[in-house]
Amino acid sequence: MKRKKYLFGVLFLAVFLLVGCNRTSTEKKIMTTTNTYYEPVKAIVGNKYEVEPIIKSTAVDPHDYKPTTKVSKQIAGTPLVVANGLGYDDWVNDIVEANNMQDSKLSLGEDVLHEKDGTNEHLWFSVENVKKLSKTVYQRASEMDKLNKKTYKKNYQAYSKKLDKLIDKEHQIKQTTNGQKAYVTEPLPDYLLKDLGISVQDNHFAKAIEDGTDPSIKDVQEIQTGLKNHKVDYLVVNKQVTSGVIKKLVKTAKENNVKIISLTETLPRSVGYYKYMNDILDKFAK
Repeated sequence: MKRKKYLFGVLFLAVFLLVGCNRTSTEKKIMTTTNTYYEPVKAIVGNKYEVEPIIKSTAVDPHDYKPTTKVSKQIAGTPLVVANGLGYDDWVNDIVEANNMQDSKLSLGEDVLHEKDGTNEHLWFSVENVKKLSKTVYQRASEMDKLNKKTYKKNYQAYSKKLDKLIDKEHQIKQTTNGQKAYVTEPLPDYLLKDLGISVQDNHFAKAIEDGTDPSIKDVQEIQTGLKNHKVDYLVVNKQVTSGVIKKLVKTAKENNVKIISLTETLPRSVGYYKYMNDILDKFAK
């Protein structure tokens, strides 16, 4: 999605600080910045904690999201807020810092994977990354609620086995896709494509789209020619971002029978992480 960086003004900072004054640590609700991480967290904590995602639909760009006062209060009162990190949901950092609750934040990018800014931020497209997150959530939940540590461990083991099914499916699909090539409209699916043995052929173009800048004419022409000459097996498109250039590439792919894989960056409502990834894998398996 088009990347924009918003700096909160004095008014928002004041709201955050006021929220901090009323902060309570007795809340039994864990927050996640997007619904992508709802299932991995809820699967671990079960009915011991309520879990609520802040961004719940594909209509909202996590980069551009501006939290309301209500959301800020919820975050300030939660014992744990799970974020993606690496610039994807930086708005949560302002609330966390203003309320001096750094120990209550868990970032997949920085805290779990120990990555730095500049790393591809679409971390959830690696099932292994989400497995690591679920393990850390189990450990954090056990620290917050020692009486139910055995329950959290049991839940983690069950969910880890469920994610292993996705990894096994990736291995099966890779027997067919290994060595294939793809154009992507953004570096959204790069982790998944790597796991399937599919190489991305248009990194420069994809980075331009992600950064919200116009791709070069040369890049567009090369992709157009590559689609016409079947130099790739797939065109992978982020359905949440469109432009005249992307529509043109989709049209060319259709005309030349290049398989188009459409993805979304955030999960549709009522779809959990497992089904989300399983449905995407089915598109490559067909």
